[in-house]
Amino acid sequence: MLRSSTLSYNDRKQDMASLFEEIVILLILIAIASVLRFWKLGEWSFWADEIFSVQDAQNFPESLTINPIIYAIIHWTTNTFGLNEWSARLGPCIIGIISLPFIYLIARRMFSAQVGVVSSLFLVFHPWHIYWSQNARAYSLVFFLAGISAYCFYEAIESNKLRYSILSLLLTMLSIASYLHCVLILPAFIIYVIILPFLPITLPKGLNKRILLTFFVPFILSLSVLFIPTVREYIYSGWGSNEWGRNALYILFTVGYSLGIPFTVASIIGIFHSFAYLNRGGIFLMCYAIVPLLCLLAISPFLNVAGYYLFFTMPAYLILAGLCASEAISFMARDSKVLSSAVVLILLIFLISQSYLYFFVENGGREKWKEAFQSISGKVEIDDTVVVPMPRVAEYYLQKQNLQQLEKVINSIEQSQNQWNENKQDVWFVIDEPSVQVLDPQHKFQDWLYTNCRLVKEFPVYARVMDRTVRIWYLDYIEPISETKQPNNNIEQSN
Repeated sequence: MLRSSTLSYNDRKQDMASLFEEIVILLILIAIASVLRFWKLGEWSFWADEIFSVQDAQNFPESLTINPIIYAIIHWTTNTFGLNEWSARLGPCIIGIISLPFIYLIARRMFSAQVGVVSSLFLVFHPWHIYWSQNARAYSLVFFLAGISAYCFYEAIESNKLRYSILSLLLTMLSIASYLHCVLILPAFIIYVIILPFLPITLPKGLNKRILLTFFVPFILSLSVLFIPTVREYIYSGWGSNEWGRNALYILFTVGYSLGIPFTVASIIGIFHSFAYLNRGGIFLMCYAIVPLLCLLAISPFLNVAGYYLFFTMPAYLILAGLCASEAISFMARDSKVLSSAVVLILLIFLISQSYLYFFVENGGREKWKEAFQSISGKVEIDDTVVVPMPRVAEYYLQKQNLQQLEKVINSIEQSQNQWNENKQDVWFVIDEPSVQVLDPQHKFQDWLYTNCRLVKEFPVYARVMDRTVRIWYLDYIEPISETKQPNNNIEQSN
């Protein structure tokens, strides 16, 4: 008995040492994640969607929006700390940091402590997560809520515990209230429940009516509200028509690029490994990752969707990649300790290099709107017209109301030119390269711009495989420029 109790004590001591080691590692990862997500948080310029969130949040809750939770968070932080880039992004930043220990716990419960640590390590340096943690948008919030919701649904079926089903229901509702596109997580859960009985595996004890009805019945009942026209219009406002012409191939490639090709490959290997060993956790994560993607590809011809709408599925890819790396470590460790860490090192080097580009080369993946408007803030006269792709961005940074939308000007350039000429107005064009390429595919407006206007300054940014340069053009009708005159090539370029 004494020998047995001694062994038991040693086992407990070893377990405590192992747990302490995990906690120390996790705290170090949280510290690094905090530094990366707070770094330059207030330096990056707002981009258009952030401006919409910030401005709409100021009217919350009087003006109810399509995603109320994130607006409530931004409303509180900007009212508390003042209206600026740092305060608007503070909530998503903190939520992004908090997500790390939850990813660790989820991966640990589903697989092992090693998978939890590796998955958390990947999350710390992943530039896609850093980017959305530094955005005044809902994406870091839905990453957090959807990831925990998915785990609770999986745990409810595994353990047959009703509290997990109820918690998953509540978190899924919060996810959808945070970002409407999270409704696509429901088909993932449904497909998982459907395919389980067809697999040659032992069915989990929670695959029963009590667990499933508790979760799905509220959503089934809520479908009745779709018969109300105002509700349909409210929901459609969160999607919009496909005016940007994004097709299925574009969405597929942007998801792969945002995750990172090596990271995507590791996730796919994790899926194949799960099927090969009939691992229910891996199969569930496969449904969580793939089914929303397939749904988005199916609706892409009709609605305005983009690859980053699937950011809420990133926890699945993250843990699958962690599973792949962890299995590689275990397999290769038998032959070589150096080779055993090769997969982790390759993925880690890739993520760190992409994060380096994000901070030091790509300007945080954003256009330099703030710098552009600041450069002309003292030069724009009261009667001047400013043409911009998104007037609300100029309203925030330039505090000017005499604005015209670029799309309307492009569609009626002759009428606009006549009006400016009659009013003897000076016109400023502050436009970014992506907007011009989408709105002026035939280059007619660009030809007019080069012929009639003077390039004042440009703010070059090349990020996420796209030229995001912002250029400032000036049209002075007090002294009209001849159509045959060549544009001024003395371009001032920002650093």
